[in-house]
Amino acid sequence: MPKKFVKKVVKKVRKAKSTGVVETKNNKKSAAIKKTKKSASSQSIPSPQSAAKKKSTAAKKKTVKKKAVRKIDARAKKLPTLFAAAKDFADSASHLNPNFPQPNPLPEWDQGWLTVFGAREHNLKSIDVAIPLGTFTVVTGVSGSGKSSFVEDVLYNTLALKLHRASLSPGAHERIEGLELVNKVIRVDQQPIGQTPTSNPATYTGAFDLIRNLFAQLPDAKLRGYTSRRFSFNVAGGRCEKCEGNGQLKIEMHFLPDVWITCDACQGKRYDRQTLEVKFRGYSISDVLEMSCGQALELFQNVPKIRRILQTICDVGLDYLSLGQAAPTLSGGEAQRVKLASELARPDTGRTLYLLDEPTTGLHFDDLKNLLEVVQRLVDVGNTVIMIEHNLDMIKSADWVIDLGPEAGLEGGRLVYAGTPEALVDYGKRRDAATETERAKAPRSYTAEALAPILEAGPFVARKPYHPKRKSVGMESDNETSEESLTEILGEDAQMPWESDGRKWHTQTLVSRAGKSCKWNGRILTEIIDKIQESDVFAETNWNDRATVEVRAKQKSLGWFLHAITSGEWLLRLKFRTAKHTFRRDSLIKQLNLIPLNDIDDIPLYGAEPRVGIMNPNGAFQEILLRVHSYEEIDRPEFWNFLDTAIQGFAKFTDKTKASPEELAPWRILKEKWHFLPKGFIGGTTPVWSYSLLEELLTLIKNAAPDASPVWTNKVLVPFQISGAKFPWRVHTKRTDGIYLELPVAKNSIPLGSIRGIGYDQFVDGSRAGYDVVTLVFTKESHLNSRDLIRLLQLALKHSLRVSEKRTVES
Repeated sequence: MPKKFVKKVVKKVRKAKSTGVVETKNNKKSAAIKKTKKSASSQSIPSPQSAAKKKSTAAKKKTVKKKAVRKIDARAKKLPTLFAAAKDFADSASHLNPNFPQPNPLPEWDQGWLTVFGAREHNLKSIDVAIPLGTFTVVTGVSGSGKSSFVEDVLYNTLALKLHRASLSPGAHERIEGLELVNKVIRVDQQPIGQTPTSNPATYTGAFDLIRNLFAQLPDAKLRGYTSRRFSFNVAGGRCEKCEGNGQLKIEMHFLPDVWITCDACQGKRYDRQTLEVKFRGYSISDVLEMSCGQALELFQNVPKIRRILQTICDVGLDYLSLGQAAPTLSGGEAQRVKLASELARPDTGRTLYLLDEPTTGLHFDDLKNLLEVVQRLVDVGNTVIMIEHNLDMIKSADWVIDLGPEAGLEGGRLVYAGTPEALVDYGKRRDAATETERAKAPRSYTAEALAPILEAGPFVARKPYHPKRKSVGMESDNETSEESLTEILGEDAQMPWESDGRKWHTQTLVSRAGKSCKWNGRILTEIIDKIQESDVFAETNWNDRATVEVRAKQKSLGWFLHAITSGEWLLRLKFRTAKHTFRRDSLIKQLNLIPLNDIDDIPLYGAEPRVGIMNPNGAFQEILLRVHSYEEIDRPEFWNFLDTAIQGFAKFTDKTKASPEELAPWRILKEKWHFLPKGFIGGTTPVWSYSLLEELLTLIKNAAPDASPVWTNKVLVPFQISGAKFPWRVHTKRTDGIYLELPVAKNSIPLGSIRGIGYDQFVDGSRAGYDVVTLVFTKESHLNSRDLIRLLQLALKHSLRVSEKRTVES
């Protein structure tokens, strides 16, 4: 056998071993290679001349290969049609019969593509995969084919790192294109939502916070002085202290897992007796936690914010779960659907990438249908859902299927096919109809073989798209639960006693914040308010608050003079505000002569400090705080002289303010100069940015939007009113950590991925109804030297007009 031929064959064998792919056409040739490999071992070592020639030839081939790859990449950028198959599979497919179609050509898609190049984590064979955005995509393949490596290690870790600065290590890959089209990425896995009984579906989804707020608004709770904190089982005050709100007691077992038993003090109800006495339509807070989500949905049908969260829990097929079911008792699939419900209940930001890992595990067919509707709802509002799945009902309903394989382990990690479910089945049928040689070159798709009879059996039903703006009958109002709407919710008169007769509540009824009777003398407040109202400086006293009585100036902008805090059990707190330098602390303490708490025998409070305090905050006011208990402490000429002086000082301040308004609000007089002064910062700290940066940013905004008119009369920001737009651009000038630029734009018009790298920090607030707010933070002048910033301002100007037009049409 010729020596040259033997070297050539040995080289091919070594290359096949290194790549894991044997480039043979049939079994005969494979046997010949094995035979020549044995004979080659007995050949002599090649000469230095032949080795140099071989090295030169290899370098030339390597250069040609690099040029070919560059040419393919450059062509892919120009072509309107992308190919998601790996390059090695595309090359092998070109050798197939001309009647055999090219694999998975991607059609033109107006919402864009997220393309991963060179994914090679674990067993992935440097594959290129394109994912259509705004669709429901399923990643399939046998177990061990590389699905989790691609979706979680490569895709999620990379996007979380670049979009949210997460501390994750991305899987090995070359690059990802299309990040500018993604706003955020969320992974919904099957990890437990908590490890203790205090974690449950109600707390995880945020429904329990709203339920606690509702219970705190009930008349019985307000009369007792209960806040939402009282109805929490995680803090002391309203919970059962023996089990610390768990409802169960943990018994530690030696050499065995811990055992939880029902608490014998509260009988598993988590709360003390007083807290359980507050009821909403006959149900205590403990009764609500024991309800199933479906029952709770009926109970809170008229409370929009609570109803919305409970409805999403029921939509994912968890209506049978109790709200307070302990997190450790939930299965992996249930925990994943609770997380999905939590994401659905949040305001949708659009262009979000959701990653799910086999959420159909253990689901009944009816629950599967509900889950599919929820997934399609996410897609209908502009999001992208990528799901690792083996369930054929889920796969057949997907918009796009990415099939990895063909086998597991070393024989997996390749892209078998990517396309619609129908195209995948068609690929499998064409492969079966091809010759044996052609089938050897085209990877086998087990998914296509299993999916074929499912698609043939049907049935096919047209899906009704989800419209988020279309609201159900009886659910027109989704406003936050407030005291004004509490009457409708309860179906009864919910007017509180301080609203019907506030003076009596604050001077005679006297209930503390803990629901106990106050021990201080109500005559104190009566005499002080009557004395204040004798002057002509103040407006009518406001008694209509549970814990505070307020006296303020006739002109609302001049602020308040007295805040009397009446919710203390032993002391009445009187907070006065008057002109600066009216009183001196040492002289006032001596004048009022309020003895320390340690010297009062009737009060179970202790303290040696004076009960008179004076504060001189930034501004033109001085604040005086008094803590009094008995009427005799104020029924003295010294106290009434103090009150007269405080009233005169406040009147002097109001007269001076009317004559010189710049002392109260200098920003209204100085206007533009105010924003370039080192005043008005919180805490009086020094900003980390320079005023030249602010000047350059304002100039940049004026150049980008010549018709924008700034408003300089605000204390902490400069709004730029855009011509024809309803929402102005806003520049925050009094924040020490940076200059904040807020750009209101049309919903989902500028995703977070497209602005990464502009300024020091950047984020998109998608919680507003009908529009997003893009916020950029600048700390140094180099942040403004960016073409991306100018492009962003131009886009924001365009989309600001769109927001205005959209709101005008809706109105």
